[in-house]
This record gives sequence, structure tokens and C-alpha cells, in this order.
Amino acid sequence: MKWCIYFFRYVLVFVRELIFANIQVARLVMRPQLKIRPGFLAIPMEAQSDFEVTSLANSITLTPGTISVHVPKDRRAIVIHVLDIGEDPEKVRQNIKQMLEANLLKWTRARDSLVGA
Repeated sequence: MKWCIYFFRYVLVFVRELIFANIQVARLVMRPQLKIRPGFLAIPMEAQSDFEVTSLANSITLTPGTISVHVPKDRRAIVIHVLDIGEDPEKVRQNIKQMLEANLLKWTRARDSLVGA
């Protein structure tokens, strides 16, 4: 039952991030002068299973302003392209780690513990 709670929590967090990202991208493109700092970031990952890595990569890609570009075979990091890194790339990394990945792993690992039981 715990995995259901984590699943809905992940969905809510993802929808929240989706809404905020849409607002941010809309603000960026509606400015008279387009001042963006696009760039690539490598984000260390704790996700390891095919499902976890694919879900994280797809969640990032579905969020406006970001796209998953590469996951090395060792799965230690995911490389993403960000429309606007801003002044602090670490803030982008931490947001993805704390909001998307952490909640995804709570759900998938609670679910996996049921399957293994």
C-alpha cells in the first residue's frame, strides 16, 4: 500500500514541476529580449534499474525546458540539456535530484520491495 502513496506523490510532484516549467518557459520566450543561458549538465544518478532510468529520463524530457541527452552504460549520471541554466547550474541539478529522482525512487523501490517479498 505504501507504494501507492509514493506513486501518487511522484505524480503530484511531476505535475507541479511540469506546471512550473511551463510558466518559466513562457516567461522566457515572452520577454522582449531573449536572455537565456542554455547548456548541458551531467547529473549524478541513484536510479539503476531500466525502469528507474527510463522513467527519470522521460520525466526530464517531458518537462519543458529540459531534455535527456545521454545515459552512459555505467548509469552513474544522466546528461541533460537545459534551455536556461541560469546563474547556478547546481540549483538545476539539486531540483532534479530532490524533486524528481528522490520521489521516483521512493515509489519504485517501495514497489520493488513488494515484488521481491
